[in-house]
Amino acid sequence: MTAQIGVINKKCVALATDSAVTIGSGQTIKAFNTAEKLFTLSKGSPVGIMIYNNAEFLGIPWEILVKEYRKNSYGRNFDTLHKYAQDFFSFINEYSQFNILEIRHNMMLE
Repeated sequence: MTAQIGVINKKCVALATDSAVTIGSGQTIKAFNTAEKLFTLSKGSPVGIMIYNNAEFLGIPWEILVKEYRKNSYGRNFDTLHKYAQDFFSFINEYSQFNILEIRHNMMLE
């Protein structure tokens, strides 16, 4: 179970999440407190993204997808969070279609 929270006031937003993850199925289940679930989406703006439930998309960890997006979108800024979300989802749609094998290869090297 994941606990995530966002607190908003007139001046800012604060995001927080736990680091617990449960891996396995059936009688073999292990719990760890080392999962990363909160990431910076943009280097140029204070925009974050939290993940829960499924740590992968098309077999690629969300952490890798977020880092690839951040690396490829440096310098782009948007007026609204909605536009950041649209750009991120467009990136995933376009990027994952052509680079899944490359991403998996890079994951093996890291």
